[in-house]
Amino acid sequence: MRCVFVLINNTGIGGTERRLGRLLVHMADQDENTLLVINASLWRRLLVGGVVTGSAKRVWRLVEPSAWLMARIGLERSAVGFWLRKLDYLLFACLLLARYALAPCRVFHLILGGPYVALPLMLLRPEHRTVISITHRQLAGHVGVRWALPIYRFALARCTAIDALTEGVREDLVRQGLSEQKISTSPGSVVAMDRYQPEPKKEPWVVFAGRLIEEKNPLLFLEAVPTILQAVPVARCFLLGEGPLRALVEETVDRLHLRGLVETGFRADLAPVLSRARVFVSLQRLDNYPSQSLLEAMACGMATVATDVGLTWQLVDETTGIRIKPDPEQIAEAVVSLLKDPERCGRLGQAARRRVAERHSEDSYRAYLDELYRRLDGSGG
Repeated sequence: MRCVFVLINNTGIGGTERRLGRLLVHMADQDENTLLVINASLWRRLLVGGVVTGSAKRVWRLVEPSAWLMARIGLERSAVGFWLRKLDYLLFACLLLARYALAPCRVFHLILGGPYVALPLMLLRPEHRTVISITHRQLAGHVGVRWALPIYRFALARCTAIDALTEGVREDLVRQGLSEQKISTSPGSVVAMDRYQPEPKKEPWVVFAGRLIEEKNPLLFLEAVPTILQAVPVARCFLLGEGPLRALVEETVDRLHLRGLVETGFRADLAPVLSRARVFVSLQRLDNYPSQSLLEAMACGMATVATDVGLTWQLVDETTGIRIKPDPEQIAEAVVSLLKDPERCGRLGQAARRRVAERHSEDSYRAYLDELYRRLDGSGG
């Protein structure tokens, strides 16, 4: 089967990049007819984070001249830099066209920015089979930029199949007017159990990790921290991630006099922190299922405090953690109760790791993708 994975994102690294980056590299390494196409900056982030290794064989790393220029003149993180870096997408689209415009039919799996890059090829060579992955419960949240939403919808209407991460994602796509017949729902997500393992000795650490956006509620976590530290002074709190709310997070840390008490910033590799920590806090507004950071924390044997929204109950129930309302006092009360009862915390963490191992293994997710590709490969061409 001839497959081409197109994973593009030049603004950061999150759960989708970690999950699929590792899995697709393995799949490409094991099949000489398969190739991973990825932008160079994202590949470097995956390397630094320990998600992939430099020994990967069939990876086409796309150079990013606009991103390089923005970094050289100090505009990499500016609004101007954001827009100018998108010029690299035009270059990627041209390169993809040059390579595959006249090539035999292939299955293209497009992730995150992949549909933008592959859209010209999809229009020129509709006989290529394309599947687009959608990982956010709302398509607007998945795309992120309002002006780009019509382009993404157009690509979804033109593709052969859509890979929806959860049933909630599928329902939103159907509401968007997309055909139910072309949507497949994955078994959820996947975690590398060998990378994410609990340390024998756990510390009274409380971790919030995720992209710093309103949907993730990082500021709500900070509001609960003073009460947590007052009740358990030996606790150590982490708020790890990057994103547009970074400046506001730092301002809130200063307003609440938490400087030096909460570690903030981005860590390329979360495993060393998660493996030693006891409590993970996930406060998404719409759904915590199946948050990649949450799954990685559970694989590391952490008990969870999570907002009771969406399908969160499928991961966090009375055997693996505590579900709460999005209220600082409830968050603090739940966290403190776990920190003051290490034995219970340990039991919940062990059950959490078992749940991830049973439902979110790489084998089950890969079997789902293999079957999806086989269906596409046999649909014509």
